[in-house]
Amino acid sequence: MKNLRQLLPPLNALRTFEAAARHGSFKMAAEELCVTQAAVSRQIQTLEDFYGLKLFLRGNRKVELTSEGHSLFLAASSALQHIATTSRELLRRNSLDYLALITTTAFAQLWLMPRLKQLRAEHPELQLHLISSDANPDYQERFGAAVTLGLEEHPQYVAEYLFSEEIFPVCTPGFLAQNPQITTLEGLMSVTLLNLSASHWKARLWAPVDWAFWFKQFGVDASMSKETMDFSHFSMLLDAVQEEVGVGLAWRHLVQPQLDAGKLVRPTRETLLANDRRHYFVCRRDLAGSMEMQILRDWLLEQTQELRG
Repeated sequence: MKNLRQLLPPLNALRTFEAAARHGSFKMAAEELCVTQAAVSRQIQTLEDFYGLKLFLRGNRKVELTSEGHSLFLAASSALQHIATTSRELLRRNSLDYLALITTTAFAQLWLMPRLKQLRAEHPELQLHLISSDANPDYQERFGAAVTLGLEEHPQYVAEYLFSEEIFPVCTPGFLAQNPQITTLEGLMSVTLLNLSASHWKARLWAPVDWAFWFKQFGVDASMSKETMDFSHFSMLLDAVQEEVGVGLAWRHLVQPQLDAGKLVRPTRETLLANDRRHYFVCRRDLAGSMEMQILRDWLLEQTQELRG
């Protein structure tokens, strides 16, 4: 046990490091952890001092993992995910006061969070415990409720179809003004195309949608594109779009508010209606009749009605 204590880094610093590495941003890690960006920097420095190694390459607007940092991130992410899974089960066993809902990180950040205030105002009796993940939950975890990408049927769970995906390019109005040629598919080839990295894709039921796949649906070969840039999380890709790094592939349910506000635009008319990529509300059969579960299901169906239209 003494050796274990000596080998383990400061755990609070490790948790901060994992968030910063996952986001590729000290600022976004600070927002997630509800601390200042300076506090994140101090925790990262503590970890780098512990190992005597640089874990990040620091730039003006972003940070990148060194090879040593990448190795530590893989280990820390796996360990923290395992702890979170076990913790989720223990919390479920020990509390009947809240309803746990699992969603993907992108869905939680970009779809659910902007609506959370409305949900609480309409249903203050609903005590939600929100859990984000980069993959669908495993039925062996005995989770209560989830919004899943695709459906694996199970006798102990029931599912309700919410919406299918619509995927199209987005950029800022300023980027479009600077690059008017991107109103055509051929013109898109002349700018940097931002991809959600296939190597980080964890949805068991679907293949990832990248630019090569998207272009192929319209009979275009993406190999002639000028440059692509990959991101591990959609929120990072969206930040790069807003910083006018390039054009990104976007999912309607995640970017509709930015389109409505004029912060983002669709440079081309082409859109991929992926009707087979269906999202579901899934819940335990024995809890489906509870008041809390019915409230949550009905609210999700109401909020996604436009996406089903």
